[in-house]
Amino acid sequence: MQALSWRRWCAMLLATSALAGCGGSDDDEADTPAPPPQPPVTQPGQASVDKVLFIGVDGLTYDALRRGMADKSLANIGQLNVTRAWTGGVTGNVTQQPTLEAPGWATLLTGQWADTHGVRSNAQGQAAKSPTLFQRVKTAHPEARTAGAFNSPVLASLVGNDRDAGYLQTLTDCAGVDDCVATQARDRITEGYDVVVAQFGAPERAAAESGFGANYQAVIHQTDAAVGVLAKQIADRRADHPNENWLLVVASSHGLGKTGVGDGLPLSANKTIWLASNQPAQLGGSADDASFDGVWDANWYALPSAADVTPTLLSHLQALPATGQYDMAGTSLAEPLALRRLSARTSMDNKTVTLNWVRVGEPDGDIVVSRDGAEVARVPGTAAEYTDTGFTFDAEGVHALNYSVSAGHATSATRATVVYAKPVPLLASLRTGLTMLFPFEGNTNDLAAGGGVITPYDGAQVPAYANAGVFGKMFKNDRSADPMGAFKLDYPAGLLDSVQAFTIGFWFQSDGTANDRSILGNKDYNSGANPGITIAQWAGPELRFNLAGGTRVDINGVKFTPNKPVYVAMTVNKTAKTMAAYVYDPELGFISRSVPTAAVDLTKVAGLFGPHLGLNEDGKGTYGVCCAGTKGPYTMYFDDLAFWSRALTEAEVKSLAMSGKSVSDLFP
Repeated sequence: MQALSWRRWCAMLLATSALAGCGGSDDDEADTPAPPPQPPVTQPGQASVDKVLFIGVDGLTYDALRRGMADKSLANIGQLNVTRAWTGGVTGNVTQQPTLEAPGWATLLTGQWADTHGVRSNAQGQAAKSPTLFQRVKTAHPEARTAGAFNSPVLASLVGNDRDAGYLQTLTDCAGVDDCVATQARDRITEGYDVVVAQFGAPERAAAESGFGANYQAVIHQTDAAVGVLAKQIADRRADHPNENWLLVVASSHGLGKTGVGDGLPLSANKTIWLASNQPAQLGGSADDASFDGVWDANWYALPSAADVTPTLLSHLQALPATGQYDMAGTSLAEPLALRRLSARTSMDNKTVTLNWVRVGEPDGDIVVSRDGAEVARVPGTAAEYTDTGFTFDAEGVHALNYSVSAGHATSATRATVVYAKPVPLLASLRTGLTMLFPFEGNTNDLAAGGGVITPYDGAQVPAYANAGVFGKMFKNDRSADPMGAFKLDYPAGLLDSVQAFTIGFWFQSDGTANDRSILGNKDYNSGANPGITIAQWAGPELRFNLAGGTRVDINGVKFTPNKPVYVAMTVNKTAKTMAAYVYDPELGFISRSVPTAAVDLTKVAGLFGPHLGLNEDGKGTYGVCCAGTKGPYTMYFDDLAFWSRALTEAEVKSLAMSGKSVSDLFP
């Protein structure tokens, strides 16, 4: 472990000394001014020992911290170098995750987002699917001792596997008591542990119970004092062990909603967190709050993130993975350069993977792109994108590609999935029975000229389109809070009654966070037993297919990947008395399921509300506001929405999903 320069040591000790004198305890000692810092006196040949104290303060919002620093009421945390930061992954990307406690802490402790660590809720009994801080430290330094004390039982459970595997020597579930967290962390520091993690939760509980009023202010002041006590404990420890080099990092795991409740939404207040450190500076940190206040935008991604915490701690402990094996989304804040917001997008034909990143700082030389630990390309230091076409597979199925992008000591990593199958052509037979087709290339024209029209329920909304569609543009269906705020597909009267079979197919994308929302349907979805059809999104995320007429049939539990286009198709065959559901997911592959419909009165399949299918809604056009499990605004994306007046075969649906071509390619 590296020796510490006198200048850096002095800056760090100034921070911890100031913290120690800011009210960490109730006795007179806490009010005594700290003596001027002196360089540590070490014995000749005595090696420097790197140690870490990481404190999480859940519920202390960035705005509350900023006010507390301005009026000096949060004197302990306020003595550190503080920066605005962000969490929740990249909105609209596979890395997006709910802005909740457990997903936020999974990111803080792994340097990854939910697409890799897999934690997407506050449910009990979860475990991160990627290596944690504790595992990485013990792997690099088997002699190191690590400890964690958590206010939240959910978080204590989250790292339970680390304890069982021997990566975490001491784990304390403080069951909602912050005094327990402070005592346990203080004892571990005194005992000489190398990594101590402490999670305080009282501010979040106070905000949820009574908002941001007087009680909340009192609680955050108490928590600030507790942070001061632990910082003083480090200073006391250093007085007896001057060779110890302590890094102190304090952070929040997620923001809160306007009322003080952690609702998990991807809004600016929820995505905004803060990081504080006794390091002299944090790469990319900004004090220019006026530039970032307000609605979230992509410029924020250049700021530090929750994913940067574990790489920063590992860098201090000299436990970072080697460049070729680097596998974290975040990067160390101690470096002069960072490559942030690294993302990977697989083309619909699964032949290319495009990497994008944001550079903070100026690289000296090329940026190196590696796949599965092997260098595949070097691009100029000014580049922000690379497209990889050099991978091949022998076996059909879903393949994972692990990418890292590095410049000097700055490295970031991400994962892409590619579904390899033998080349699938777009079958010419798909022109047969094609009644309506909406490619959504900047308009809502029915290319098949079958009489279909996309119209807003309220008669006023103008269609919007996203550029990053499956084949070009994509219909961006923003369901507003207005009771009549969604779109619908109007089809010729009697169409569903006149055909003996039909298939509806389309590309669909959403962030997967909403529960019990109709994607497409012609019934009153307040009950799935009402006559008609619905394809819906439920939490999980999963897709559900429903058909009813007198009685109902359902196909439930079809999982899909958030923020990636998936192909969805439903077939109702009145003659064969079956309903089939097909889903092609680039991460999960092709799924086909079918149920019998003999008990269903199929003469009622057209529903009761007229010849239309609600998009991001049910047949009435009000379900997303009045009755859904997750009510209010929600965005869904549609592409290549088509209707066939016959039952497509599974081979034809696979052709639609896996050929990498639009149905419009069948037109001259």
